[in-house]
Amino acid sequence: MELQHFSHEHPLVFIEERSHESEKVYCSGCGELVWGPSFSCVECGFYLDKQCAEAPSELNHPFHGDHSLELLVSNPYSALTSSAGLVTLCSLCGKSCDRFVYHCSCELDFHIKCPPFSINISGEIFGDVRDIPHKDPLVSNESPFQELKEAKCFACWKPLSDSVYFALDSGFYLHKKCVDLPTEINHFCHPQHPLILQLNSEGLPCQICKRTQGRGFGFVYCCSSGEIVLHVACVDLPTKINYLCHRKHPLILQTVSKSLACQICEQTKEDGSVYCCSICKFALHIECVPPLPSPPVIEHKSHQHPFTLFWRHVLFICDACGTPGKYESYICSTCNLIVHRKCISLPPTVKHPMHPQHPISHTYFLGAI
Repeated sequence: MELQHFSHEHPLVFIEERSHESEKVYCSGCGELVWGPSFSCVECGFYLDKQCAEAPSELNHPFHGDHSLELLVSNPYSALTSSAGLVTLCSLCGKSCDRFVYHCSCELDFHIKCPPFSINISGEIFGDVRDIPHKDPLVSNESPFQELKEAKCFACWKPLSDSVYFALDSGFYLHKKCVDLPTEINHFCHPQHPLILQLNSEGLPCQICKRTQGRGFGFVYCCSSGEIVLHVACVDLPTKINYLCHRKHPLILQTVSKSLACQICEQTKEDGSVYCCSICKFALHIECVPPLPSPPVIEHKSHQHPFTLFWRHVLFICDACGTPGKYESYICSTCNLIVHRKCISLPPTVKHPMHPQHPISHTYFLGAI
């Protein structure tokens, strides 16, 4: 069987499988080692693995519906990037593109194998990711810890170590929980139109957190107008929370209408969303809300008595660090102490360059060491 491929002047001959004794050869389309079925030009030593050889010359990707993607032998900026010492990055995986690419006129480029990577998150099935064994980051030893620590889920762009994940052959990682993301949602941030799950092709800031993930990285929920973008992780935020230091009313996730200082970091936001009680003018930044409820009692070796959470929102001066606070505090009623939660775990001794002779000990009471 022969194939006349647009990328090569001679016909390519089909090879069912290379023997183990054969010399190692690499695919001219993706750069990967050829080990399965492939097409080759005996005269030139040109090889394409079966997937690259049969890749369509034009592709419509469900997460970039504005334009079709055209398959090119090299990225269209090769001369420009080479002279400037720059590299073209794949808009899906972020790695350099130096071989076959799928190119879009809006300056998006993809490795030949990246657009059809095996997920069914789109509703247009490229493959069933559920058939891939999933891994628990707490027990998996297949990847070095540092690699897992730095890796992120391609869908939500949160750390891979957050939950059970899939490692796809195409080099992508995907949280198990992100496989079933809905392709269309309604959200209070933009009630006029539904938001569609698609590739983060424009790199626009999220309407909730006002941060950007980087152009092409991960998925976002986007209005058809392209002006409203929500990160996958931000969509999952609860719309209402109860906060122990403000028990009169629940705090509602809402867009900032005027500057309200966060009761934890005491900073203001000019735009974005916060958890807010409009009645009491009580606001918390999304990133300042503790991920877990504050424990009612904390015991630490730095103090002989347990610290108890003080349930009232009061101004205080921390007895550990000496700085003011006005949100959740912990008290030791025996010693009449009030401290920030973070200050409970201050080290009992430290070394300081201004006093190198001895360690400096922490104490709540002068003369008590």
